[in-house]
Amino acid sequence: MAVITIARELGSEGDKIADLLCQKLGCRRVDKEIAAQIAEEAGVDVEAVEAKERRAASRPKLVSAEMTALYRKDPSAFRNKSNLDDQTYQRLMREIMERYAREGEAVIVGRGGQMILRDWPIALHVRLYAPLEARIQAVMKRFNLSAQQAERRINNSDEEKRQYIRQMHNNANWMALKHYHLVINTAAIAPEVAAEMIILAARHKEQAQ
Repeated sequence: MAVITIARELGSEGDKIADLLCQKLGCRRVDKEIAAQIAEEAGVDVEAVEAKERRAASRPKLVSAEMTALYRKDPSAFRNKSNLDDQTYQRLMREIMERYAREGEAVIVGRGGQMILRDWPIALHVRLYAPLEARIQAVMKRFNLSAQQAERRINNSDEEKRQYIRQMHNNANWMALKHYHLVINTAAIAPEVAAEMIILAARHKEQAQ
């Protein structure tokens, strides 16, 4: 089975659909464990990886010419248990995702899988979205929030995703349709049906190779 990447909006049933795919296909869900694998291979704490991702999802970071020159001269100077440089993070993220792509039988959730594996013929890239009102209702129910709190949480999540992809993938727009093979409005398509649609598309893509 082809590897499937899932990009999902908060409140769009993305986690439920990813879990359904794994149950139906008997494959593994690849998500938070990527941070642990990066940490292990980089020789840093998991907290350093998570901090790197939070910074990437927050706002642009200015790097001086002197710091860039120092990294090129001695990358090891940047590595310790509590620090992880951009170059090492991006290299290991790519290597780990490509490893999953070679092995197949995986549903990769988030972390720019659609960008990293964009040229892999066996990868199916899916984006899950829903209208704002449907997302607000879902987030209110899931986290026991007011409508105002839910909308604020959604806006923050959208901005974090936008910043992460933009900074890690050359100003790419994660919502652009060109990055996906299949885009599903989960307010109109139930999770079970969405999962079956994705499976059908993945099998078609695999057979076409």
